[in-house]
Parts: sequence; C-alpha cells; structure tokens
Amino acid sequence: MRHEQWGWALVTGASGGIGREFARLLAKEGWALILVGRSGERLAETKALLKGPRAAEALVIVADLSAPCAADRLFADLGARGIEVEILVNNAGAGLSGPAVDLDPAAVEAMLSLNVLALTSLCALFGRAMRARGRGAILNVGSFAGLKPTPYFAAYAASKAYVRSYSLALRAELASSGVVVSCLLPGYVRTAFDGAAGITSLSYLAFSARNSLPPEVVARAGLRLIASGRASAIVGARNRLAAFLMAPLSGGAAARLMKPILDRLLNTSPRRTS
Repeated sequence: MRHEQWGWALVTGASGGIGREFARLLAKEGWALILVGRSGERLAETKALLKGPRAAEALVIVADLSAPCAADRLFADLGARGIEVEILVNNAGAGLSGPAVDLDPAAVEAMLSLNVLALTSLCALFGRAMRARGRGAILNVGSFAGLKPTPYFAAYAASKAYVRSYSLALRAELASSGVVVSCLLPGYVRTAFDGAAGITSLSYLAFSARNSLPPEVVARAGLRLIASGRASAIVGARNRLAAFLMAPLSGGAAARLMKPILDRLLNTSPRRTS
C-alpha cells in the first residue's frame, strides 16, 4: 500500500496479542484504525496505546465475530459511517486442544465460525468494496499449524489450512483488480493462546515459551508481507526450517510423526475401551 493512500485499516482481534501490535504499528505509520474485538475494556486499552497522526480517530467496535451475521453487521455499520477500509487484517482467531472426539462440539463450532466463516465473510464483503475501488490489501492470519494435520489440534489446524487455501485462491481471483491478498503463517507466539485453547500441560507450556516469538515481531512480519505484495510468509527461522523439513511428508505421515511428540508434551495417555 502506498502511504499517500493512508486511510482506514481494520484489525480484528485487536484487544491484545498480535492484533494489538498490528494496530499499534499501523497507527504509527499513519493509518486510522478500526479496532474490533469482544472486550470493550481491552480495546480501549489498545486505543490508548496508539500513537500517530490519526491515532485519535481510532474507532472501537465491540463484536463477537463468531456470532451469526456479525461480519455483515460490521460491514453495514462502517458503510453507514461512510468509512472505506483500505487494509483488512483478519487476525481474530481461536484455538482448541485435546483429543478431537472429546472436545465440546459447541466450542468447536464457535471456533470454526470465527476462524473460517467470519474470515470468509469479511474477505468477501470488504474485498468486493476494494475491488470496486481498484485498490486494497487483505492480510489473513493463518498458522504454521495449518501446513500439516496436527493431532490434538485437529480442528484448529484444519481451520488454518482453510485460511491458507482460501487466501491463495482469493488472491488469484483478485490479482488483476488492484487488491492484494496475503496470508501470514506464525508459529508459537507469546500471547494468551495456550491458556485460551485449554492447554494445561507444563511440558507443553514450557516448550511453547521456549519457541515463541514476541507478538510485535509477528505483526511487523505481517506488515512487511503487505508492503511486499507477496502471497504468504512463515514467521521465524525455526518455523521456516521445520516447514522445509516436513514439506516432503504427506499429511498422514506428518500427523503420525507428530503424535508421539505431542503425546509427551501434552501428557496424553492412550485411552482404552472395553
């Protein structure tokens, strides 16, 4: 995006973690921010951190994007205000861990609604408006986990595989329109993800902490990806190496390889049936 086009940038999941860093960095560059998340208090904290020529204009919109038609309501709300979104950062997401058949179906449905349905709707709604104007950028935050099937994160990893696949297809469709679509693939990040995903294993939490990146590093990588116009980027040298080493493996082989490792990290013992 050219800086002379400074306008409005929308960041979902802006109440903390990577989303907060995206908002902070975009405001510093000169963009006016639309901060979307479920906690008004935490969004207000994000707004208070913003510094830049348009920081004071930041809008706080409290919304649960996993709710039916939430994306449509958000789009309509901004349209009624006469706001045109130049950059859409689909950062909001949720995770769940545990044996797939033991997870609460309602929790899985809510996660998929946020990670898949809301992201798809936001891309379609704002992407259509961007296409009509002949410019815009969409950054979808996927995950390293979406590169291969991941035991004990089965639905989460599958939802992030969808994000990557959808982003690449949408990018191809909009290639000649002036709208650039990119997908960021971070690995472990120092956020509240592990706790929110229900992970309690000290071994896993220690492993995650050792291998995690600061959210600011991930957000900076995302903005570099937007600026470069490239299709996707894996964040972190370790993650890029791991992706390179695992690339030759089929999905099934990768899942079988990872399962005993995750069994140890998550302290998962085999279940017996009688």
